[in-house]
Amino acid sequence: MRHYRSSGTKCLALLALIPLLILAACGGAGTGSSTGTSTGAAPVTLKLGSKEDLEGKIFSEMYDQLLVKAGFKVTRVKPGQNDFVLSGIKNGDIDLYPEFTSTGLDALKLTPSHNPQQDYQTVKDNFASKFNIDWLDFSPNLNDTYAICARKDRAQQLGVTTISQLVPKLKTLTMALPADSHYVLDFMKQPYGITASSFKSLSTLDYGVGFQAVVKGQADLNFCYSTDVTIAQQNLVVIQDDKAAFPEYNPAPIVRDSILKANPKIATALNPLAPKLTNEVSLTLQKQVLAAQDSGMSPTQAIQRTVQTWLKSQNLL
Repeated sequence: MRHYRSSGTKCLALLALIPLLILAACGGAGTGSSTGTSTGAAPVTLKLGSKEDLEGKIFSEMYDQLLVKAGFKVTRVKPGQNDFVLSGIKNGDIDLYPEFTSTGLDALKLTPSHNPQQDYQTVKDNFASKFNIDWLDFSPNLNDTYAICARKDRAQQLGVTTISQLVPKLKTLTMALPADSHYVLDFMKQPYGITASSFKSLSTLDYGVGFQAVVKGQADLNFCYSTDVTIAQQNLVVIQDDKAAFPEYNPAPIVRDSILKANPKIATALNPLAPKLTNEVSLTLQKQVLAAQDSGMSPTQAIQRTVQTWLKSQNLL
């Protein structure tokens, strides 16, 4: 119920209200309308991690922009390899980052079923019970699995297009293996009989270093990410996995349980991404980022601009 004052006291009432109006104006500045916390509270700060490859950085930037739109404050943790980001989210240095289902299975020491939905449910259940980490919705139409790559002219020289054709020649070939991907060799053992001793030599290198070793002819083969747009741009080819040895690697945001419970709007902000991410989308965005860099943009700015444009086109931003 409103209380009305007589006309004789209106001036005093207005003077009394001025300090309150000033305080209200100061307190409301910069708080945002949706922060994942109660109205008027400071925005929650989320520590966002990322893998080192371009696709991982693109996904992480998507999360950043969508979370900021939802009212969160985001700080970025330096990108790292699988072990680095997984250790970071376990110990609280990272609150969330983009992960892949079969990478999650490897962390659990579990064998992929080659059924994407089943593998997603397995990592979702086990990460929650073992690590107190939640998997949000995954992208079934984006599969960034591993592949064996070779320089195009070297593959033609060897006369191979499939891994089965490659097997008899491995004793004469050198292989660059990503430092965080030794377990990938296990996928090759049953269908192809390939182990570490199958090659003339095997070098453990960071992904980018091993990739460039093949480009420069310093190694014959490497394990590459199948949705890496630079495979074609660097004149490499994928040796076809004709026996389907590699499982699917579907991306999803993973979040520390305590953070998600306190801030359920994280899921609301990020889950709409899941059905929109596909192999084609990933390859297109990577091409656009690299083109922007070629035009003079910094890598960070190129990723930010490309992601922002795409999110707007999908009515997510």
